[in-house]
Amino acid sequence: MDDIKPGELCAYYRLCRYLGIFCIDYNSAKKRFRLRRSLICYVVHFALQTYLVGCMAVMVAYWQKCFKSDLSKTGNHFDRLVMVIALGILVVQNAWLIWLQAPHLRIVRQIEFYRRRHLADMRLLLPKRLLWLIIATNWLYMANFIKTCVFEWLTDASRLFVITTLGFPLRYLVTSFTMGTYFCMVHILRLVLSRNQSIIKEITEQSGDLKKGSVNLLHLRGCLELHDRLVLLCNDEISLVYGFIVWLSWMFASLDVTGVIYLTTVIQTRKSIVLKLLTNLVWLSPTFMTCAASFISNRVSIQANKTAKILAKVPRTGTGLDRMIEKFLLKNLRQQPILTAYGFFALDKSTLFKLFTAIFTYMVILVQFKEMENTTKSINKF
Repeated sequence: MDDIKPGELCAYYRLCRYLGIFCIDYNSAKKRFRLRRSLICYVVHFALQTYLVGCMAVMVAYWQKCFKSDLSKTGNHFDRLVMVIALGILVVQNAWLIWLQAPHLRIVRQIEFYRRRHLADMRLLLPKRLLWLIIATNWLYMANFIKTCVFEWLTDASRLFVITTLGFPLRYLVTSFTMGTYFCMVHILRLVLSRNQSIIKEITEQSGDLKKGSVNLLHLRGCLELHDRLVLLCNDEISLVYGFIVWLSWMFASLDVTGVIYLTTVIQTRKSIVLKLLTNLVWLSPTFMTCAASFISNRVSIQANKTAKILAKVPRTGTGLDRMIEKFLLKNLRQQPILTAYGFFALDKSTLFKLFTAIFTYMVILVQFKEMENTTKSINKF
């Protein structure tokens, strides 16, 4: 047990604990993860929640102030609505994760167990690279927010209002580390599925060897049971803890992208097209993170479905191996979504179409309200 290491995801758990998201930590003495219910973690969590609720209260109280003169009333109201919803979603998200720490801990322990048992000889590159990417994008996002909003948009606003708007980039900080943890977990599960399928291929290739028949039967049963456990882990526990958060992120992403597109088309500045594009890419960093969740979840579903495809090609030998394969194929006849957004929709490439549909719908509504506002102004002039 002395050679057991905490794993590549330990940095994510530690940072999330410092941010007051959850209290999961690695106990180096017992060589296992545990709930470290420290006072500091709960104080940070309570302080963060209090700050966010206070920000929403201030924004609602000063709703009509600090509006952008370049925008119509419709644009100003929508922009303020997006900021308030972003803070509200973060409050709900933080409360959800701190409430579901026990099932979350079970997920962490199971994933670390599978990593040590099946991927001990593999060096995982994604967690470290993604961590640095998250840190870099958060710095860019915060710098862009301070430059655009604090020093340009809110130059005449009160300090109290300026402080409350900082909750908007804070949402990306917390959500990016939460979603980053989810990415790495799902990535490990996909690798374990891939390793398990390579073992299944070796077993099925030796299916004609009668001397190894009973041994192959036992090995195949273990591989199929592992496949079922991994799918159950994704369907039940991961979808419970992270599915609701992903659903909230998708809901906000549709509003955020709509706001960015609307502001870009309405506000005319002297910035070059390249600078506008780069600025918008930074603004859309949370949306890119949300879209990446669908892609990586889709890869897990594809990987899980490969097991049935491998077994379907195995020639029949007239042994107990055939009955085990047929039972598995019958059980997995219908390919169900592996990861879902808390049951609302499957996390795959089709969710991008849903996102584009929602953005288009919001844009149509905004344009209609803007036209109504322009018509009302024209009538009032006469």
